[in-house]
Amino acid sequence: MKLSEANLMDAVMASGSIPVVMESVTNIAGAPEGRYRDGGIIDYHFYMRFHQGDGLVLYPHFYSRIIPGWFDKALKHRRPSQQNIDNVVLVSPSQAFVDRLPYRKIPDRNDFARFTFDEPVRYWKRVINESKRLGEEFLELVASGKIRQVVNPI
Repeated sequence: MKLSEANLMDAVMASGSIPVVMESVTNIAGAPEGRYRDGGIIDYHFYMRFHQGDGLVLYPHFYSRIIPGWFDKALKHRRPSQQNIDNVVLVSPSQAFVDRLPYRKIPDRNDFARFTFDEPVRYWKRVINESKRLGEEFLELVASGKIRQVVNPI
């Protein structure tokens, strides 16, 4: 399926639809009929090429590194085979952005166990505001064509 104006929102929503927790997205324009949802654990297995065609694969991610294997994500030294990701365009915040966040990390569900009742909400709201600014900066880079100046190989 090629991304287009007609299917972009559905594709993004499907990529974040957690099985059993959220509804799947059905019948995305330009894709075979069916239900689409987040791949869950298989999303982190980079043991095969993402796409066999000539196009590129857009991979929005919350960190600038890709670590193969859901259960190995704490092993920062792990890297996917370059041949499996040579057509992947990773869109992610920089480590410098993450380092400026409270606690120098992307919020996660463990925050509710780590902090008092109100702290995760305040923390997450601050990160949401920072992320909005990051999104605006990204859109400006795309609109101006300057995106080419900040793209780096994985």
